[in-house]
Amino acid sequence: MKKNLFLLLLIFRIISAFACDLPDHFEFEVSNGDKMLYSGCYDAIHKGPHIIEYILTKERVIGESVKRPSVQFTQSRDGGVLQNLLKEHGYSLPHHNDYTRSGYDRGHMAPNADFNDTTENAVMTFFIANIWPQTPSINAGEWLKAENETRRLAIKYLIVKVVIIVDEFSEKKVKDIQVPLNFKRRVYDLNFDEPVYDVVVYQ
Repeated sequence: MKKNLFLLLLIFRIISAFACDLPDHFEFEVSNGDKMLYSGCYDAIHKGPHIIEYILTKERVIGESVKRPSVQFTQSRDGGVLQNLLKEHGYSLPHHNDYTRSGYDRGHMAPNADFNDTTENAVMTFFIANIWPQTPSINAGEWLKAENETRRLAIKYLIVKVVIIVDEFSEKKVKDIQVPLNFKRRVYDLNFDEPVYDVVVYQ
């Protein structure tokens, strides 16, 4: 099983390349040591992740989980690589406090609950480049349902690839952060690289 998982992860690294070639979009990865947890394409104009991708396994879903860490979202969960890259191009990352009293939740794209096998992994999801403004009703409602369905599919297919896309926006802003119109979640059975779930959650 470990050998098969290694091969699948290697295939994932090869096939998971996504379009991030716009001049104001920047690739990033978040790792715990030498273990890559999730990757993304950061939209520096709208100030959030255009794309987030990660692998979710049955073992992680059904295994023991740790308590949600009580930490703030920081700019440096990736070691500051993205923040430095943005500065080189005249951009910056938002701050945790930009969301305070805005009426919007700090909505995870790669959710804490998909990485809560260890506290260290869970903390890594609290990256300011991994969130968008979400209304509380969406964050705890339809988006949570989509996350739960993803976990169900990971159990069913043993290993899945999750892709979240945000590319449509309202005219509303939280500080300088554009508020998305919707959130797109796609799940692929990684054994055959076939789509098994596709949902758009509107807010």
